[in-house]
Amino acid sequence: MSTSGNILSIGLGDLGSARNASLRTAGFEVTAAICLEDVFRLCGSSHFDLAIVGHAFSIAERAEFVRCIKGDFFLPVILIEDGQALASLHADSHIHVNDSPEELIYAIERLMNGNGRTAIAV
Repeated sequence: MSTSGNILSIGLGDLGSARNASLRTAGFEVTAAICLEDVFRLCGSSHFDLAIVGHAFSIAERAEFVRCIKGDFFLPVILIEDGQALASLHADSHIHVNDSPEELIYAIERLMNGNGRTAIAV
């Protein structure tokens, strides 16, 4: 595992791919998932420091991702939002889809440091 953290990134499309590339460039290990089955398979066989749930899913799908990731795997969750009010989803951090990669990296570092881990990202 990288000293900068191992991230499970759940998303669809080009924005998810671009987000993952930015995080890898910043020094994070990133594993992509596109469905709940991927999440269960990956979390059952690997250790992750946190998960990011992208905005391309329906509200119901995002709610299910957050519930499973936090409830079943006890991981902090960053939720990427597109302007809809999703505070009821109880993610550990909310980032707007148009925020810069640096904003996302800051949120990751804040969560990892809050959990006693150290994130090194430039």
